[in-house]
Amino acid sequence: MKYFCLSRECRYSFGAILAAFLLIREALMKKYPLKAGGVLGKYNYLWRMSQDRWAWEYLRRNEDFRDDATLHSKDDISELKGPCGEASIRLLRSRVPQKLASRWGLVFMPDPDQNGIDADAVWLKTAFPDQVEVNCTPRAEGQSCDIWDRTVPHCDITHVTDRAQREFLMLRGNGCVAQVRCTGLSVLGLEPVRMKLQISDMEAYERKLKAQKDAMRIYGDDPDLETPLWSKGTQMLRDGLVALDCMALGMTRREIAVVLYGEEAVKAEWGGRSMKSAMRYLVNKAEALRDGGYLVELLGSQLGPQRTAA
Repeated sequence: MKYFCLSRECRYSFGAILAAFLLIREALMKKYPLKAGGVLGKYNYLWRMSQDRWAWEYLRRNEDFRDDATLHSKDDISELKGPCGEASIRLLRSRVPQKLASRWGLVFMPDPDQNGIDADAVWLKTAFPDQVEVNCTPRAEGQSCDIWDRTVPHCDITHVTDRAQREFLMLRGNGCVAQVRCTGLSVLGLEPVRMKLQISDMEAYERKLKAQKDAMRIYGDDPDLETPLWSKGTQMLRDGLVALDCMALGMTRREIAVVLYGEEAVKAEWGGRSMKSAMRYLVNKAEALRDGGYLVELLGSQLGPQRTAA
């Protein structure tokens, strides 16, 4: 039997790399408050966004998408109130084919003027493969459904049916939004159903488990009682949206830096290369996410800007 042994130098190098990796991961996961005065305060609602809501925030700033959205009318979607006992449920159903929406990975075309909390942005499974899934089975007489019983008191519920009769739930609560794909029996059938969380793709087990964990954030206290906390990742996503909005107003990168960091910090550092490089990277990254990168980097899809989700 052969044994593999690292030299002392290699062990030291490997240890240094591992330590650096752990420090970077800890920094990325660490949560902290950010400056929220002035114009930045209007972005505070983003701090609880899940990856698919961030994707919507970037997509709705895409001018080509907004042009496509103008081609749809409100009459394309029917909206009713569901008679579901103590629950107040909106029922949305597509009346017409949604080819333009599916091009962008969506079930139907939401209003791009609505933010990630308010917009009925429902993603196709091909675009958002890791979305939460529940399987609906017959509910026996006297049997309860833990998911339903827990969700109704906490959430505003929107039920969505696409042209292929696939069903989705949009759950809003605690400043969060969770999209749920329903399989099995119809939620709208005559007989009551029991919902069970499921993970159908073992290769994506960890990602799907994370999506389920993120969805659980809809249950909780009033988000206004909490201080917005950001990680390095969500801060960059927020700053990218700020940059896109500033550029839409015709602002330069230096002016965007002033919005993000303040006039004094920009005066002190703009003469060097560090802040300029950081702003260049931020703008390029934000534009890439807006122009199709949201599919892969935020939704976890294998699609790209030149491929459709349909």
